[in-house]
Amino acid sequence: MIRATPQLHWLALLLTVGTLAACGNPVVVSPGAEEPVVRAYLYAGEPVTDIQLTKTVPISTVDSAAAVAAPPINDARVALVRGGVRYALTRAPGDSGYYQYLGRDLVIREGDTFTLEASVGTGTLTARTVVPVRPSGARVATATLTIPRIFFGGSPGGMRPDLSAAQTVVRGTRTPGALYFVTLENTELAPVAIDFGLPERLRGRRRLVFPPTAADSLPINALGLPFLGRYRVNVWRVNEEYAALYNTLNQDSRDLNEPFTNITGGLGVFTAFAADTTSVTVVRQP
Repeated sequence: MIRATPQLHWLALLLTVGTLAACGNPVVVSPGAEEPVVRAYLYAGEPVTDIQLTKTVPISTVDSAAAVAAPPINDARVALVRGGVRYALTRAPGDSGYYQYLGRDLVIREGDTFTLEASVGTGTLTARTVVPVRPSGARVATATLTIPRIFFGGSPGGMRPDLSAAQTVVRGTRTPGALYFVTLENTELAPVAIDFGLPERLRGRRRLVFPPTAADSLPINALGLPFLGRYRVNVWRVNEEYAALYNTLNQDSRDLNEPFTNITGGLGVFTAFAADTTSVTVVRQP
């Protein structure tokens, strides 16, 4: 039986992200085998919190809810190594399979080379990544977006609301051939919801992730955001491993190839990102 990496298929459904470079070989697992799956992301300038280990599930469950409920691995010994210095990670609270670094002596810097090491049972996982250089020139065409007054029973005089003030464009200086993705994160302590029929998966979500693109701009419409208030806008440069993953995610259970992996001794992806930041604020029309 071929087994799928459920966390990666889940990423394809929820985030649809990626870039290109080091292509891996298809991973075939014998019937009944149980492989560890790594989803490990480092972000330049941010704490280490996004490293997760789970187990594989049969490919027949990839298109079901079980795919996002892969069994977590909570008893691994996980560490990051940079320049010969080893940083041991601690399991995050709960039954999630996440690991984090609680010390203050580890700063993720552009250009750093990291090795991920994890001991799972009697096996060992290893992977390597380089933190990319952040893009520059992140900016928005309009820093304040205005939600118009919308009358669901019909606008006065039959006029359609003007939506132009609710739209903007996120731009950044791009390197030809590279891929980028944009995240918007609401930073308000008690944000006020905007609910114009957003899909259930987006309601209440403070952080939105847009698909990767090679274009130098991304349109944003405030009517597609969940809250009023200020949003931190990050333009992330995508590393090689993430690119290769994205390029292999467009497949289903009929395909014979697994998504890209750069993990030795397991499946999944260990990669890094760096971002330039700007902001936008969403308000209601008086």
